[in-house]
Amino acid sequence: MNEYDARYWKHGVNVTVGQFCEYLKEHIPPDAVFHVCGDSQVYLHFSPEGNAFSVDHDSLSDLPEYENCKAGELAA
Repeated sequence: MNEYDARYWKHGVNVTVGQFCEYLKEHIPPDAVFHVCGDSQVYLHFSPEGNAFSVDHDSLSDLPEYENCKAGELAA
């Protein structure tokens, strides 16, 4: 595993997508591989009713709203 740089160690509560994107654009190289829980495989979930966006390492494919669905590909 690669060693992390403490200068980029951040914590947030109720961070908006805009705030998250701005931080990434200002501080993280665009070619850095995005990991969630140490894994480069990620799933994106959005709840329009709750106005909540989630990045997860789990597909959550067992949820009833994903029944008979297949996750689309974000990037190749």
